[in-house]
Amino acid sequence: MQILKQTTNQQKGIALIMVLLMVALMTIIATGLASQQQLSTRRTGNLLNNEQAYMYLLGAEDWAKNILVKDSKDNKTDSLNDDWATELPPIPVEGGVIQGKVKDLQGRFNINNLLKAGNPDAVNIETLRNLFIEKDIPVDLTDAIVDWIDKDLDPIATAGAEDGEYLNSAKPYRAANNLMASASELVLVKGFDYKKYKKIEPYITALPVSTALNVNTAEATQISMLSNQISLTEAEDLVKDRDKDGYKSVNEFLSHDALKGKKIDKNLLSVTSEFFLLQARSIIGNSKSELYSIIHRDQNGKVKVLLRSQRRI
Repeated sequence: MQILKQTTNQQKGIALIMVLLMVALMTIIATGLASQQQLSTRRTGNLLNNEQAYMYLLGAEDWAKNILVKDSKDNKTDSLNDDWATELPPIPVEGGVIQGKVKDLQGRFNINNLLKAGNPDAVNIETLRNLFIEKDIPVDLTDAIVDWIDKDLDPIATAGAEDGEYLNSAKPYRAANNLMASASELVLVKGFDYKKYKKIEPYITALPVSTALNVNTAEATQISMLSNQISLTEAEDLVKDRDKDGYKSVNEFLSHDALKGKKIDKNLLSVTSEFFLLQARSIIGNSKSELYSIIHRDQNGKVKVLLRSQRRI
């Protein structure tokens, strides 16, 4: 009788343990399902926020295009006093904020100007070398840049570099032998590295056609590049004396006292621009996104986006 009672108690204990295990297991499963549901909800929310943020960024792009079209009708020159140059402050939108600004890419030196009709252009090569001297970068690196963008496979000088140089590197690759799509390609060019690139990054760009420097939007460094006879101090004076609406013509710019007796190729200069960069940022919930759009406005005032890239912060 005593043995039977103990067996019964043991069976009850085992049953209780089984019940507790089942309860624990169900709790774990329920918690897991709840967590998975929360994760899925959060993921869905993030996706929706990302999509909403991108739509707002495209809205900013339309704003930039419209304001550039309007500017072409209102002004004969482009300067930092134009409406497009006014930074869009943070604007509240549903779920967050958006802001943006437009920059004139022709206020920078176009790295693709190193070629003219497919051949090295001595004037523009010298212009870039002036920047290299200012930033303490070896001037013969311009030869490697020319080889990177020209069509042939023959180095233009001993400091040049074609496929042979790059295929023998630790991670082989070929020279582009095409115009640069982005100035950041410089980090791939023989003799260049990220540190050198960052030294000149604010002063250069890469555009699909040869472009003139807009003297109304260029900074002092870009202006001093035009000639080794122009000091940075003189270039700063040119910027300081620049009217808020800029110079009305290239001749007006060249007539400045600081440029008397200086040899400058007039063909390098302009007071109008066709290429602009939109930088827009949107914050929707926890989603932060940036959009970079290169916009071309032709001489008839028609605009189109040439390149668009987005990144999440």
